[in-house]
Amino acid sequence: MEWGTLAVAAVGAVFGIGATLVTDALRSRRELDQRWADTKRVVYVRFLTSLAQAHSRMTVVAFREEPGPLRVQAVHHEFLSDPQHSDAKSVLRELAIAAPDHVYRAALPVYEQLRAVRDMLASHPVGPESPEYQQLSWPFFEDLEALQQLMRDDLRPPAASRVRMLRSRSQ
Repeated sequence: MEWGTLAVAAVGAVFGIGATLVTDALRSRRELDQRWADTKRVVYVRFLTSLAQAHSRMTVVAFREEPGPLRVQAVHHEFLSDPQHSDAKSVLRELAIAAPDHVYRAALPVYEQLRAVRDMLASHPVGPESPEYQQLSWPFFEDLEALQQLMRDDLRPPAASRVRMLRSRSQ
């Protein structure tokens, strides 16, 4: 066998092995990124759901027109007692671990707004149309919607985010 043929075969083997290693590394990275995105998606959904459901449970008991101490106890109970064991504070802690800092920082005020709604519902007998309730609930829902959009943007692949950003600039 000639040395040239042997050298070409060796170089081909090195390229083949190198290409396989690069392909495996890229595939592994892509799978890791997908698992991380899936984890964030689960935490995002749990957080948004826990906020919305806590709000719903609190308003149901607050609008029953219970006397003061019973209303306070019922509203606080509904804020803390999620039937799926995912109260908002617990999922906020999960969010602090899984989400990027900008998403977590955007989630904190929304959680605090829910607490303000809780405190108002517990301390004042109000109805769904009362100005006090509307003044706190509308900003909560608007910020919840903005947080949801921020989370959606975070879950988009980088290329899709760039295309979306370019489209929004052109409009």
